[in-house]
Amino acid sequence: MKIYIGHRTGAVFVVLLFAIAFGQQAQNYTQSGTVMTLAEAESLLLERNNDIKVARAQYEQAAANYLSAWSPFLPTAGFSANWRRYDHQMISIRNDQFIYSRNSYSLGLSADFPLFSGGRDLIALKEAKLSADISRLAYEDTRRRMHYQLVQAYFNFVRAAMQLEIARQSLARIQDEQKIVQKKYSLGSASEMDLSRIRVQVAQKQFALVQAENNFDRARENLCAMLSLPLDTLIYPDTTYLPKSAGEIPPVEHFLDRYKRNNSWRQASLDLKIKKLDRLSSFLAYLPRVSLSGSWGWSGGETPQSLSEIRDDGSASFGLSLSWTLFSGTSRIGSIRRSAASLEAAKSSLNKSTISVQRDIREAYRMMVEAVESYNLATVQIEDARLNLETVQKRYELGGATLLELLDGELALEQAQLQRINAIADYYTYRAQLEWLAGE
Repeated sequence: MKIYIGHRTGAVFVVLLFAIAFGQQAQNYTQSGTVMTLAEAESLLLERNNDIKVARAQYEQAAANYLSAWSPFLPTAGFSANWRRYDHQMISIRNDQFIYSRNSYSLGLSADFPLFSGGRDLIALKEAKLSADISRLAYEDTRRRMHYQLVQAYFNFVRAAMQLEIARQSLARIQDEQKIVQKKYSLGSASEMDLSRIRVQVAQKQFALVQAENNFDRARENLCAMLSLPLDTLIYPDTTYLPKSAGEIPPVEHFLDRYKRNNSWRQASLDLKIKKLDRLSSFLAYLPRVSLSGSWGWSGGETPQSLSEIRDDGSASFGLSLSWTLFSGTSRIGSIRRSAASLEAAKSSLNKSTISVQRDIREAYRMMVEAVESYNLATVQIEDARLNLETVQKRYELGGATLLELLDGELALEQAQLQRINAIADYYTYRAQLEWLAGE
């Protein structure tokens, strides 16, 4: 999992702008909370995320099933010892002598080893290995997918923090402008319409601030939930991340060439292999089974006095068994046809996965490039809007501009700031999505 953070020559200037815009908000939260970087959030995700824990446990279960699949290739052995007492004396023979006793003792050993099972056990072993591999890929995919969702949640948090500070700054500016309008109204150079309009603007900005505060808390709680932290944990995001320049972004072929690393595609590929083995196994049902077995036993009416008595009186046997189902109705024919249909479905699923992954990579790449260009555009728009707003404010104070021009200038600056915030969050979100799709 890689996170690419662009650093440019002009980054210091932009960071200073962010410090001015968001410094007070960061100070407010760091006094009672902690600034959490993306790297720290990634570390907590691997330790605490419940989805990752569940996926890991499922993979361990599949690995245990694979271990169990080796059992048919190993012999089975057993030992038995019995004692029984009857209500009357029983007769047993030992060394050509009759022994009368109410007790009965016996010992036994047995072993069984399958020599040939028609290849079905081998197929089952390979299928168990592929199933374990699929579970491992599912576990890896869960980690990558949760990492992508973490980046998405983190930069939604970044977005909410920046939007909250913009809302505060916008309210402070409109309140200052309200004072100017009220002063001009008292001097008779502003109309009642201007006074009413500025009051509406102040109320709108106050409402926008409440919304921004709620969005900030909502984004913080979403991140805490993903990291399995208490929802009231006071954390603040790092707001100094910048996107790469367009020239630093690899071409789309860099990601398209890696589509076979995508875990969904790899799982579909392994599933196709399993369906091929199922197809082969359906034919192996026509072959016989052969097994080797052996046993040894001893019994008597008295406890043996030495190991030699057990050895001399015990008996052993060995044998081969063959079982061959000659006719079982239409079950085996049905199994062959089902496996054939499943194989065709798996082939189609793999083709569909190939197209889907490549399409998603292309779209995520396009959106990432758009985010970089949107950031560049918003950066110059912010500077232009600042200059325009400062000019309009001076003209308004001198009576050379209308209130509508002043409010338009405010709106242009706020929209440019929001566009830059969205561009930063979108860049990292689509970058993380690309890494997830390309299996990086």
